[in-house]
Amino acid sequence: MENKDLVSGADIAESKRRRKLTPEEKWQIFLETSVGNAPVGEILRRKGLYSSELTKIRKQVEEGALKELGRNRHKKKQPVPYDQYARLEAELRAKEKALAQMGEEYLLLKKRTN
Repeated sequence: MENKDLVSGADIAESKRRRKLTPEEKWQIFLETSVGNAPVGEILRRKGLYSSELTKIRKQVEEGALKELGRNRHKKKQPVPYDQYARLEAELRAKEKALAQMGEEYLLLKKRTN
C-alpha cells in the first residue's frame, strides 16, 4: 500500500468539519429542494448536509419572509412641527370654506336653470 493511499486522522476531521453556509448558499439549497420532484436526498448528499439542516433552512426562509412581509405594515407616525401643523390646519379651514361657498353657488345656479 502506498503512502498516498493512507488517510490521516487530520484529513478525516477536516472532511467532517462543517463550514457555515452563507445566506446565498442557503437560499440556493432552498430553491433546489423546493422544485417539484427534486431529488432532495441527492442534493443534500452533494452539499454534505443532513435533512435536519434542510429543515432549519426552510424554517429560516419562512421566518425571513414573514418578517419582511410584515415589516411595512404599521408605519410609525412622524411628528410634525407645530408651525407646519398650524399652517396645514389653516389651509384646510380655507379650503372647507371655499368648498361651502362653491356648494352654495352651485345650488343658486341649479335653481336659476330650473
